[in-house]
Amino acid sequence: MQLLKKYGIIIFWFILAADCFLLYQEQHEYHGYLKAALMPVLIFYVFLNARKNHYLTSKSLVFSAMLFSWIGDLLLINNSNTFFLWGMIAFLIAHIFYIIFFRRLQPLNPLKATEATIATVVLIAIYYQLFKFLKPELAEAPSLRVPIYIYAVVIGIMAVMATNVFSNKSRRSLSINFFIPGVALFIFSDIVLVLHKFKYTDTGFLEVVIMVSYGYAQCLLAQGFTKYLKG
Repeated sequence: MQLLKKYGIIIFWFILAADCFLLYQEQHEYHGYLKAALMPVLIFYVFLNARKNHYLTSKSLVFSAMLFSWIGDLLLINNSNTFFLWGMIAFLIAHIFYIIFFRRLQPLNPLKATEATIATVVLIAIYYQLFKFLKPELAEAPSLRVPIYIYAVVIGIMAVMATNVFSNKSRRSLSINFFIPGVALFIFSDIVLVLHKFKYTDTGFLEVVIMVSYGYAQCLLAQGFTKYLKG
């Protein structure tokens, strides 16, 4: 446990690098095992470094979010539409816990929400172009179209709430260094994932892009949570 407490981030990147290398080499037989190991490493790292008997509610929210992210990882190892849908639901639940966590760090004040407003406008523009581009493909997958729209809204709200933490001066550094870039990479990874699933299914390199951006996103969030929970 002390190894994970001290070197958890390094171990995480070693596993992620190995997974990406094997994906690039089109050796998928170990992908499931390596991907399944990523979130447990971060979970242990966060909670071994967290201050004991403090921030109990925040710990519960973070643990729940990371746990459902891990469940989502396991489900998305299978490429079928059914597992894709359930994986998306698992991540949607994770994002709801993240939203509650970020709201606890800094409640949204409509009168002082400049950063959150900017994030909202940017996301609407990105989503508009993305779904316009994917309209023919999503029309052929009606069972996934509405869940994808709902998921996009929820992760968008998470991004807005993470950006809103910037307005809290005492936690601004957490927002700038960890939460905003982490959520931005999360959204980027999800966009590439959707493009890979519906548009560019034969481009194996996108699998590496998805894993690098997703892994970096989770790592940044975990580091931000750790710094906050240390007090």
